[in-house]
Amino acid sequence: MAYTFWHGGILIGESELAPDPNEARHLVGIFSPTAYGLELFPRLIGMFSAAYQLKTYLEDNGLDPEEMEKETVERVLDTTPAGQKIIDIGRALSDVEMRAPDGKRLEFTSIGFSDVMELRSLLHDMKLESAHNLDDLPADAPRYIVSATVRDGSSPLADDCPFPRLPEPRWPADN
Repeated sequence: MAYTFWHGGILIGESELAPDPNEARHLVGIFSPTAYGLELFPRLIGMFSAAYQLKTYLEDNGLDPEEMEKETVERVLDTTPAGQKIIDIGRALSDVEMRAPDGKRLEFTSIGFSDVMELRSLLHDMKLESAHNLDDLPADAPRYIVSATVRDGSSPLADDCPFPRLPEPRWPADN
C-alpha cells in the first residue's frame, strides 16, 4: 500500500514507505514520481548540495554562522545562489502534503526528496570515498528517495508495526 505525496493539491508521486529501524516516526522509501512530480522535482531536491555550497561560501569568506548577526544570515541566504536554492526548496516543500495508504493526511516535522544522481555528484565534489559506492549502482537502480518524519500522534505505525524493517543497504562491492 502506497503513501501518496501531493503539491498544491496535485499528486506528485507515491512510495512504499518503511519505518527506520531506530525511529518508527521516520519513514523512508523509493519515490515514484508522476509526470507533474518530475516537473516539480528540481524545486524539491538539492538541499544537500545547496547546504554544501553555502558552507563552502561561508568558509571561503571567513564567516561563522554561529557568530553572524541575523541580518547577515538573511542577506547571505537572499543573495547567494546556494541560499536562494535553500529558500526555494523550503517554499516548495511547504506545499507538500503526505497521505497514508488509507488516504488520511499525515503531518510531518520534516520531509526530503533526493535524487541518487545528485547525491553521487555531491559526494564526488566533496571528494568522499563513499561516492564510488554510487558509481557501481545498476542501471535499473531506483533514482528517487523520499524521507519523512511524521509528527507525534500522526504516525500510522504502531509499535507492533506490520511493515518490514528496511534491509541494510548492500553495495556491489559487498557481494
